[in-house]
Amino acid sequence: MIRANPAVTSSLFSAARSSVRPSVRSYATAPSSGGSSNLPLWLGLGGIAGLGAYWGLGGLNGSPPKVSGKDVKEALSPTSVSGALSKEKFIDFKLKEVIPYNHDSSTFVFDIPDNAPSGLTLASAVVTKGSGDGPKDKDGKPVIRPYTPVTSPETKGHIDFLIKKYPGGAMTEHIHSLKPGDSLAIKGPIPKFPYKANEFEELGMIAGGTGITPMWQVIQAIANDKSDKTKVTLVYTNKSEADILLREKFDDLQKNDSRFKIVYGLDQLPKGFNGFTGYVTPEIISEHMPAPGKADKIKLFICGPPPQVEAISGGKGPKGSQGELKGLLADAGYQQDQIYKF
Repeated sequence: MIRANPAVTSSLFSAARSSVRPSVRSYATAPSSGGSSNLPLWLGLGGIAGLGAYWGLGGLNGSPPKVSGKDVKEALSPTSVSGALSKEKFIDFKLKEVIPYNHDSSTFVFDIPDNAPSGLTLASAVVTKGSGDGPKDKDGKPVIRPYTPVTSPETKGHIDFLIKKYPGGAMTEHIHSLKPGDSLAIKGPIPKFPYKANEFEELGMIAGGTGITPMWQVIQAIANDKSDKTKVTLVYTNKSEADILLREKFDDLQKNDSRFKIVYGLDQLPKGFNGFTGYVTPEIISEHMPAPGKADKIKLFICGPPPQVEAISGGKGPKGSQGELKGLLADAGYQQDQIYKF
């Protein structure tokens, strides 16, 4: 768990007990500072494929292609085999409903006409940009940000995003300003880990903040497939109890489905709260994650703020590659191919 150092403000993100120095706490979907290029997002979303997608959007010496606004129904033509989303261009989706979740997060429900599927894959993300006069970066180009939907690939008629509002975050502030009837341009899906039922005996997941969304994609797929015998342990860290996203889903699974074990970690534990406080330590990993000696029968997923990922598994490598396995998981004896960093 990443805990605020008593010597600094509560917003600081302390790295796990390793050689990694404490860093400012920020969540997986935190806005980048200033008006920097979107290129790192694409590199982090899939290496060469991500770079190609970025280039296709005009991220290198160009500008994103213009979409006429014929929106979703054009993507549902006979040539479309995957659903409403398009990998080739941005499509405007109309906001149907905003459902407040907690003090700074809401679920945004975007309509898909004719009760069609979204075209998401397991697991995958999308990229978004403002329709019309959406947010621009310092160079006047549309701000483009990745998000992982919380709806499953099987969901029809809508695609939902649980999004935290970050002060100063160009895209999160824009999305939180939308009203029903407004549109958001979405492109995808961008494939991540191709999860298959019963490929592993056990999954271990370590997530921080909004890094929970790709974990939820996999978890709900397992929960909805009673033939999938995979056991899942999720260690989910946040600043406070109020920041825990999808908690009602996880608590229900842990109560009613023996395949799931949920472990919460907070900077400070409220009285009576069942969880741990402080760092994600070797002891937390040893107690809750599947043992590394099970070879190809296990997989560990990591997603969260960069300091957390760096401390636990080492960050991703150049061009969005998985990078070298380092940190606590390397020290614990896990092998490179047992770890996947979202």
